[in-house]
Amino acid sequence: MRFKYLKYLAFVLGGLSTAIATGALYLYATFDGVRLAAELTHFTKQRYQRVLKLDGPVELSMFPRLQLRLPASTLSGKNGEGEFMGIGQAAVSVRLLPLLARRVVVDRVELDGLRLALLRGKDGKVSGMDLLNGADTDNQPVALDLTSLVVRGGTLNWTDELTGRKLALAQMALSTGRLGRQADGQMDLDARLTQAMPAVDAHVQMQSAYRIDVDGQDQQARNLHLSLKGDLAGQQGVELDATLGELLFPADGPPRLAGVSLLAKGKADGEAVELKATSPRLIVAAAGPEADAVDATLRVDGKTRNGSLRTRLTGLRSTGRGLDIDKLTADVDWRLANGRLTGSLASAASWQGGPQVLDAPAITGQLNYAASRAGATPLKIAVQGSGRADLNRKSAAGKLDLQADGSHLQGNWSLPRLSPLALGFDVDVDRFKLDTHPGDTAGKKADEPAGPIDFSALRGYELDGVVRVGSLQVAGLHLERARIPLSVHGGRLVSSAHSASLYGGSVEGSLTLEADGNKLAYRSYLQNANVAPLLRDAIGKEHFAGVANLFVDVTGAGATGAELRSGLQGLARVRFRNGVVHGIDVNAALKEWRSLIAGRQTARRPNRHAETTSFDEVTASFQIGKGLARNTDLQARSGLFRVTGAGDIDIVAARIDYLSRVTLMVVPFGPDSGLLASLRGVTVPIRVKGPLAEPEWHLEPGVPGAPLVTGLVNAGQAVVRSVVKAMPKVTPKPPPKVIPKAAPAQAAPTPPAPPPRPAAEPSE
Repeated sequence: MRFKYLKYLAFVLGGLSTAIATGALYLYATFDGVRLAAELTHFTKQRYQRVLKLDGPVELSMFPRLQLRLPASTLSGKNGEGEFMGIGQAAVSVRLLPLLARRVVVDRVELDGLRLALLRGKDGKVSGMDLLNGADTDNQPVALDLTSLVVRGGTLNWTDELTGRKLALAQMALSTGRLGRQADGQMDLDARLTQAMPAVDAHVQMQSAYRIDVDGQDQQARNLHLSLKGDLAGQQGVELDATLGELLFPADGPPRLAGVSLLAKGKADGEAVELKATSPRLIVAAAGPEADAVDATLRVDGKTRNGSLRTRLTGLRSTGRGLDIDKLTADVDWRLANGRLTGSLASAASWQGGPQVLDAPAITGQLNYAASRAGATPLKIAVQGSGRADLNRKSAAGKLDLQADGSHLQGNWSLPRLSPLALGFDVDVDRFKLDTHPGDTAGKKADEPAGPIDFSALRGYELDGVVRVGSLQVAGLHLERARIPLSVHGGRLVSSAHSASLYGGSVEGSLTLEADGNKLAYRSYLQNANVAPLLRDAIGKEHFAGVANLFVDVTGAGATGAELRSGLQGLARVRFRNGVVHGIDVNAALKEWRSLIAGRQTARRPNRHAETTSFDEVTASFQIGKGLARNTDLQARSGLFRVTGAGDIDIVAARIDYLSRVTLMVVPFGPDSGLLASLRGVTVPIRVKGPLAEPEWHLEPGVPGAPLVTGLVNAGQAVVRSVVKAMPKVTPKPPPKVIPKAAPAQAAPTPPAPPPRPAAEPSE
């Protein structure tokens, strides 16, 4: 019995197949493609007010499936304006039975050379949406109930009048699942995305599930994934990956997005940049997006810039003029060449879509700066200010008010160019203290390795501005009314015509730092500065006192402090007035060495900071090269002596080797004046040698060229003169007066005496 029913079913199916085949043959034989084309054209005109043009009749193909083959065709925009869609050719698979009833039910569509132009008007409506809002299918010659849609070599142009943006998808390959009034399916897209301004040229891939419910008046995309690789907004090698949990297109409202996530990677100025943005819910209204919250994180990983910036928008809503943001917060974690900047800023904000202006009228928050050197105290900075960014002009500007560690900064800032970033500023600071302490390097040995000096951090910045400081403390020095202009371009910092008042005097100069070659150039003129407090604040010790004028003009290059000092080239000139040198009392030294000088013996005298020598004036000029400052024209004078000399100062090792010649001009009055009297006019060679901070004093009477012998002869004559002058004066008595007598008469010459007579002889 069971086989009997199967036999009946086979007869029925066989008969049905025969009928369908017969109907198909009849349809093929009686098919009128011209008439069908005319009916489609008429229906499109009546129902949608669009013009459909087919360059030829519609053809029917039976193999490999029942298909209508359309020639090159175009469909106009609403009311016949322009071209909305065009195709090179198309193959439309249709169902047989509806076709027998003179109705076309589309089952599968294959399009080659599709051209589609979509426009979002200023009212937020997208062209072509009216084609999805059909009337009763019974009154339509064509019904869409697709199992799939395939597009090869397609092009889609998107024009947005709200943003003024124009995009194009070229070389498009598209495949979908089921399409119809109610349908669920999967879509895959592969295309090339291009845009003229800003320049975009990238490969795009997209996958998404979707749901269509025309009667339910909403369309939905789920689990959408979009990837993009190529050039985006002028940046090459961009990688973009976006996911979307749900995209809903209600018929009575703007599109709604849920579970939005965006990850973009690329390089800017050779540095790796990563941007990540998320939002749990986002509405794309005609006036702009609306969201309860949007989070975004920007990370930069490079040699000159390294850190992250996290922003959060809450209360994002559209207005008639643009967007309002209840609160915009920014968390900063930025690593600089010499420290780290962290903190948080917040402000209400607004966005004007037409002029593309972002305004943050009241920025508040706190920033923390921690220097990289050990033991540095973190600096807390209270921030108030405002900002306004004009994206059309690609610029920004605002005001700034900072308070930190008793300092108050006020001024203006500007970003005249956003890409590449350029910064301008004009600020005033009442007082500022850089965290350094005098004497930090006083005990450091000269042979200790110096830390690296790297000017490469100047690369990647464009900066112009001026800072004025009422009271500035830097490296222990106290400056008043400082004016510091700064300009950074192409890895080169220039501070020209900076000036300040300090220690009763003033300084003017210019500084240049270059990243290429790690070069330095410095030129300045210090006038009428009180040296004693200057040295005390700078190095913690007063080696000199007096009023100084100093001119310096040097250049150098090096990767460390020692290399930079050893490469210094240039000149310097110095003049002291009413000066005092600590470490030696020349009068006391000459007293101790008096006998040694006469005996041409050497001697050494240690540095004694309590001892001082006064000068009326000291002048010297230096030629600087290879880390040495060489002098040949030292001149110093005081009321008692005169000094000349020549020698070297080793800038790298901070040592001095200087031969001075001291000549006592006037013997000081006092109980010991006699001890120095013998040295008056004598030129005594004294070598200053040792660490620059505490040199020793060496008596070197045997130095060639020292006029010691002549000095000693002069000294002997001076001693004789001094002794003669010291002897008491004796006044001689006048001789008694003598009365002259008459001269006696001249006597006759006395004759010679006769010879003596002989003695008488005796008698007989």
